[in-house]
Amino acid sequence: MNGFNPFVKIKLNKYKNPFRIKLFIVCMLAIPVFCFLVYGVYANFGGLIMAFQTFSSEQEKVVGAGFSNFQRFILLFDRFNYGKMIKVSFGYFAVVMFISTPISILVAFFLYKKVPFGRFIVVILFLPNIVPMSLLGEYYRQLFDPSNGVLNKILNFLLGFDASNAPAYLSNPKYSNLMLYIYTVWFGFGYNAILIWGAMTRIPEELVESAQLDGANLAVEFFKITIPVIWQTLSMVLVVTCMVPFTVYMQPMIINFNGQAETTTIALLAIQQLKTDPYYSAAISVLIACVSIPSVLIVRKLLDRVFPIVEV
Repeated sequence: MNGFNPFVKIKLNKYKNPFRIKLFIVCMLAIPVFCFLVYGVYANFGGLIMAFQTFSSEQEKVVGAGFSNFQRFILLFDRFNYGKMIKVSFGYFAVVMFISTPISILVAFFLYKKVPFGRFIVVILFLPNIVPMSLLGEYYRQLFDPSNGVLNKILNFLLGFDASNAPAYLSNPKYSNLMLYIYTVWFGFGYNAILIWGAMTRIPEELVESAQLDGANLAVEFFKITIPVIWQTLSMVLVVTCMVPFTVYMQPMIINFNGQAETTTIALLAIQQLKTDPYYSAAISVLIACVSIPSVLIVRKLLDRVFPIVEV
């Protein structure tokens, strides 16, 4: 009986009950599993079924439609200028990939190098992600207001317009998409910058100091150390960027009032059709998924080959 402590035994037995442990695990997993089954599996499977259905006004019920919804998309492609919508959609991809993402990386790197007022800059960069997009959209529209908009007056001065012949930049098809691209870069790069900056802060200081002792300058540190070490996070940002042309719809819907002035994207088209013909909208969504999912998987596979995964 030497060394026996009954209180310790009772305490250990309390947590060794397998039924209680299993019940706790089941209860903790029940809600997320339920949400995944309802909003993930059921919702997407239901949308897939709807793509092959239509509503018959003669029979007054939903009937099978085969591939007619997909054929309708092909037949209406030129008539409703769907090619223009796809081009506009990939314009967002271009500005995010080649303008917004490089800006995010550079800003993150300078924050990582502890520039003055870095913490304040982090808050300012993340602020647009806290403010509701409807409020940001209204703010942006006010900046380009034909009468009192500050940016509107600056553009008129730079382009040589006056009050009598100045275009309405957000409602003129010649300028409207460019204005939305500027909005996307202006208010969109901050989130990725904070994400990438967070990955950079996990780089061991010993690694950087060793490279500096070997004579590495800022450029060598950036390309030979920083980028390879954060590549796992950066590749995730690039993969998400590849999804932009298939998912962007908020900018034209909020700022240009549901895609006016030829600003409709392919994702916004699916949402617009949802009100009039949800079955045709489901077919468009399936077509988008058939293109976007393989494309993203291929890009992800290619990015994984650029740098090996680095554990720090």
